[in-house]
Amino acid sequence: MKIDYRHSASKTNTFIDSPAFWIINELFDFESEPNARMVMGLAAEDAAHHALSNQINDKDTIIDYSKKKYLEHNVDEASECEWSGIIANKFVENLREFGDVVSFQNEMQIPGKKYGLKYDVIGKTDFEFENVIVDTKATAYIKRLKAGHVDPNWYPKAADVRQQCLYRDLFGKETMLLYCSPKDQYCVDMTERDELQVIINAMKHIEYVLDICKTKEDVVRIFPLVCDNFRWKGSPGSVDFAKDIWTKALK
Repeated sequence: MKIDYRHSASKTNTFIDSPAFWIINELFDFESEPNARMVMGLAAEDAAHHALSNQINDKDTIIDYSKKKYLEHNVDEASECEWSGIIANKFVENLREFGDVVSFQNEMQIPGKKYGLKYDVIGKTDFEFENVIVDTKATAYIKRLKAGHVDPNWYPKAADVRQQCLYRDLFGKETMLLYCSPKDQYCVDMTERDELQVIINAMKHIEYVLDICKTKEDVVRIFPLVCDNFRWKGSPGSVDFAKDIWTKALK
C-alpha cells in the first residue's frame, strides 16, 4: 500500500499511544479539530512570539493579544481563554533569558534515508534561539508531589522527550521543554536524554505495517479498536467514526 506520508514526531507519538487513532487520522482522513486546551496553547505561543518579537513587556497587552488569538478559533471555553493570556506571559518571562528569537515554528523536511526510512521526516519547532530550541507546552496545571517537587511520573512526558530528541538531531541544536500553567512553570533540558532511536524505531514499525498491508482495511484488521487514550476524549466524533470503520472491516 502506497500513501502520501511524511513522518513527524506528532504522528509517530500518536501511533505509539493509540494505533487506532493514528489509523483514522492518517489513513481515513478524519480531521481532529483542536480542542480548548490545544487552542489555549496555540494562542499562548502566538502571543509570546508577538511579544518577544516586538519587545512588548506589558502583561495586559500580552493577555489581550492571546485572548484575541484564542477567540479566532471559535472555541467557547472561558477558563482556557483566560489561562491562555496568563500562560503567554509566563512563556515570555521564561524565554527572554535566551536572547533574540531566531525563528518561530520553523519547519524542516529531510529524506528518511538518513534513518533508514522510506518516507521523509519533518519537524516543526516552537522557539529557536541562538543556542537552543525551546518547545513550549501549555497546561492547566503541573502536578507536584507534597514535598513540592514535580511528579517525575508526569514530567517530562515521554512523548515530549521523544519529540525533542528528534528535533535535536534534525536541527543540530540543543533542545529544551518549557511547561507552563496559569500558576506554575517547569523547564527540562535534554542533557543525558536519548530517545531518538525509540521514535525512529516506531517510524519503522509504521513503514512495515504499510508495506505488508495491501489496503487500509488490512491495517484496521491488525489493530484492535481501543478508545481509552486521552486523544479520543479531546476529539469529538472520533469514536463513532472509528467504530464504523472497524465494523465494516471486520465483517
